[in-house]
Amino acid sequence: MIKHFLKIFIASLMLITILLSVTALGYIILIDRDIVIGTMKNVESKDLSNKGLAFSSTFNYNTPLGKIAKTSKRLNILLVGLENQRTDTIMVLSYDSESNIADIISIPRDTYYPRDVYDRPDTKKINAVYSGEGIEGLSNSIQDILGIPIEKYVIVDYNGVVACVDLLGGVEVEVPFHMKYSDPYDDPPLHIDIPEGRQLLNGEQSLKFLRFRKGYDNQDLGRIEAQQRFMKSAVKKALSLQLPSLINEAYSYIETNLSLTDYLGLAGNIIGFSTENINLHIMPGTETPLEGLSFYVPDEDEIKKLIYSMYGMNNDYN
Repeated sequence: MIKHFLKIFIASLMLITILLSVTALGYIILIDRDIVIGTMKNVESKDLSNKGLAFSSTFNYNTPLGKIAKTSKRLNILLVGLENQRTDTIMVLSYDSESNIADIISIPRDTYYPRDVYDRPDTKKINAVYSGEGIEGLSNSIQDILGIPIEKYVIVDYNGVVACVDLLGGVEVEVPFHMKYSDPYDDPPLHIDIPEGRQLLNGEQSLKFLRFRKGYDNQDLGRIEAQQRFMKSAVKKALSLQLPSLINEAYSYIETNLSLTDYLGLAGNIIGFSTENINLHIMPGTETPLEGLSFYVPDEDEIKKLIYSMYGMNNDYN
């Protein structure tokens, strides 16, 4: 089944394409087909300060970081890729409209997040929150782990990955080793054979690249790093193209509480954005065996350092 390993690409490519570059293209489609990116007029930038898009109704703004976040121009969006009722991919896109910089934080799906000491061990993983508490519960959980305000979300299914990559004309990626794997019992049967080296992958090949995990020293984290590099390459290509068909294809595969007005309002902020402005992170933590399972235990001190750095704070804040 086409379930695992796709959503990190889809969420990243589609949301960043839509949010950071496709908002501009969306303006072209919906309002003025003759406008070219870089010369858009009459698009008012969206206010990301308190009570704007960035405001979270459940976040404590009385903390040192909360006081900074209250007036910050940084918008944090939860990106979720689903496998049935579990979240196979969880990421946070944090975009600072003032500096025009985006940070992407990948949250490993095995992250340890117990909500009740009597729960089964497998329900103490972050990817189990969605099935019981929905997107609002998951947003609050990620907000709690990272300590940043999160109100907006994008939920992504996986069906458009092949079409979107093909619409891009393929994605160039450095394949770290010969990826070779077969699973005749998968549905459909999975056969991966991608040579090592720089490759231009079409949609089907990209799908297989994103599903592959067996050859990395650290399977899940190695896979995340490879997919982040793939995503950055895909976004770079998307930013260089004007593809209304890509927008239409991508938009049909997302569920979000960002309105079309929000997207268009953000368009005024992203002129000149490039992949050099994207910082990729994996949430700090350690893989640890607990209760008979493998968990990824968050490192609270290192997470705090990362978040403080994103918000321009130093560790003298208490």
